[in-house]
Amino acid sequence: MALPGLAYLLVYLASLCSVAAICYSFYAKSRRTSTRLGLDRLAALTRDEVRRLASGDLVFLMHLSIAAGIGVSIAEVVLIPVLPLVPLLRLALLLLSLPVIAGLVAAIGWRVERLRASKRVESALGAPAAFSSASTVVQGVLMVAIAFTTLELVLAWLQPLVLAGALLSVFRNALVAFYYSAPSVNLISTVGKPLPSMDPPFLLSDVTSGKVDAADIRSGVGKDADFLPGERLSYDSCVEIGACEASCPATAAGRPLSPRVLVRKLSLHSKDPSPTGGPFSVVGEDELWSCTSCGACVSSCPVGVKHLDIIYDLRRDLVARGKLDKEKATMLENLGRSQNPYGFKQEGRGKWAEGLGVRELSSARDAEYVYWVGCVASFDQRAQRVAAAVAKILTKAGVSFAILGSEEMCVGDPARRLGEEGRYQELAYQNIEKLNSYGVKKLIASCPHCFNALKNEYPGFGGKYEVVYHTQLISDLIREGRLKVPPEKVSAISVTLHDACYASRYNSVFEEPREALKASVSDLREMKRRKEKTFCCGAGGSNYWFKVPEQTSIAGIRTAEAAETGAKAVATECPFCLSMLEDSAKVSNSGLEVRDVAEIVADSLA
Repeated sequence: MALPGLAYLLVYLASLCSVAAICYSFYAKSRRTSTRLGLDRLAALTRDEVRRLASGDLVFLMHLSIAAGIGVSIAEVVLIPVLPLVPLLRLALLLLSLPVIAGLVAAIGWRVERLRASKRVESALGAPAAFSSASTVVQGVLMVAIAFTTLELVLAWLQPLVLAGALLSVFRNALVAFYYSAPSVNLISTVGKPLPSMDPPFLLSDVTSGKVDAADIRSGVGKDADFLPGERLSYDSCVEIGACEASCPATAAGRPLSPRVLVRKLSLHSKDPSPTGGPFSVVGEDELWSCTSCGACVSSCPVGVKHLDIIYDLRRDLVARGKLDKEKATMLENLGRSQNPYGFKQEGRGKWAEGLGVRELSSARDAEYVYWVGCVASFDQRAQRVAAAVAKILTKAGVSFAILGSEEMCVGDPARRLGEEGRYQELAYQNIEKLNSYGVKKLIASCPHCFNALKNEYPGFGGKYEVVYHTQLISDLIREGRLKVPPEKVSAISVTLHDACYASRYNSVFEEPREALKASVSDLREMKRRKEKTFCCGAGGSNYWFKVPEQTSIAGIRTAEAAETGAKAVATECPFCLSMLEDSAKVSNSGLEVRDVAEIVADSLA
C-alpha cells in the first residue's frame, strides 16, 4: 500500500477509535451514576433543547454550535470513504458547517471574554492560586477543543487537507471523551426536572407516623460522602462555561459567591487524593447565604448543573448545626411561635381587609376561590395596599372569593430556602390540613413565593389545588370582559415591568402581567433583562430576612436598569420586589414610582 493510503487508513482508524472512546466514556459515566438511558429521555432532552433554541438564548446557541460542530466534524471523518462516491452528501455537510463555524467563532469569543471575567471574579473572591490555575486549564482546554473543531470544519472545504482535519479530530475527540461525558450524562439525568422541583430530604409525616426513625434522617450535607450521586454528577459536570456567573445577581453585586466557583471547588475537592475536611473546608458560609435562589444559574447553564440543589443541602447542614446569626434564628423562631416571619400575632392577619367587604372562609364556605394573601401583604403596611387592590379587582369582576384571615399561616418558603426543611414541612402540613378541612379547590396568590409553594411543592405533601397567580387571573378577567378599563382611565404614565423570578423564571408567567398593564397604561417599556432572563431584586433565598455583605445593592442594579428605559414607574408583581425596589428608588433618588400590577389596574377601573 502506498504511504498516503496507509496514512489515510491509520488516521481513519484512529478517528474511529476516538469516536468509540467518546461513546464508551458516555456509557461508562451513565453506568457509574446510575443514569437511565432511553429513547424517551433522549426525546425529552431533544424537546427541551428545541424549546431553548426557540428562546434565542445566545449562550445556548453557542453551546449548541459546539455540539453541532463536533457532530458534523465526526460525520465528515467517519464518512471519508463514502463522501467521494456521494458528492451531494459532502456538499450538504459543508453547507451545514457554515452556520456552525459562525457559532463556534462566537463561542471562542465568549470563552475568551468569560476567561477574563472569571479571573476578575476569582481575584475578588480571593480564590487560591491552585484553584485559579485549575480553572484556567479547564477553560483553556475547552477553548482548544472549540478551536480544533472550527479548524476541522474549515479544512473539510479543502480536499487535500482532509487528512489534517481527521488528525485534529482524534485529539479533539479525546478531549471531548474526557471533559464532556459528565455534562452529557448530566443533561440526560436532569431532563424533565423543572426549576421549581425540590426533592425533600425527608418527609415529616414519615417521622411522626413512626415509619422513619428521626435519627436516620438525612438533613443536609456536612461531609463529602453525604452528597447524593446526582449532586456529585452535577458539580462534576461544570465545564466553566461561565453563563451562571454572568447571570448571578450575587456575583454582580460583589457578594462572596460565584456559582461557577462554588461547584468547581467542590468538584476539585472531591478529586483530591488526600482531601482534608469536608465541603466546608472549601466553601464558606457567606457564599451560601449570598444566594437569592433566583435560579438564574440553573436556568442559564447549558449542561444542566443544579447549583441550587447543592446550595440548599449545604445550607441545611448549617441550620442543623445551629450556624445561624441572630436575624436568621429570629426569623425561624417567629415562624415556629407565630407562624409568620415577623413574629406578629396571627389575629392581625386579616385587619387589612376591614371595611373592604372581604369575607373570611369560616363564614363563606361557598367561595369559589381562596385568596392566599401571604405574610408580607398581611402585615406590611405598604404591601397591604396590594392586597386591597387585588380584593377590589376580584370584587369588581364578580369573582367569588374569601380569605383565611387568622387561619392562614406562612407557606414556609422562607424556612425552606434558608435550609430549615422541618419547619417548612410543619407549616405546609398545617396549611394543607386547614385547606382540606374546608374542601378548598382553587387558590389565588399575589406573592410568587407563596404561588410557587402552593402550586409546585404542596402537592408532594397532600395539598393538590388549582393555583392561579394574581396577574394571570387579572389578565383572564380583562380578556373575558369581566374587567373593563374605560379609555379615559388608561394612564399615560410610562411603565416598565420587573418580572419576579419565582413568577417568570420558575413558573413561566410572562405575558399575563404585560397584558394587564397594556390594558391600563398607554406606554409599556421593557428592560433588557426580562421574562426568563429577569434580574433578581435581591430578596429571594430568604435574603429578605437577613443581611449579606455586598459591594453594591442587587436592587440598586435592577433600579438602574429600570431607569435606563426612561419609564416613570416600575410595575412589580411581588411584595418582596415591591419593597426592595421601592427602597432602592428612594435611596438612588431615581424618581421612579414603584407599584404592583394590581394597584395600577385597580386605579384604572371605573
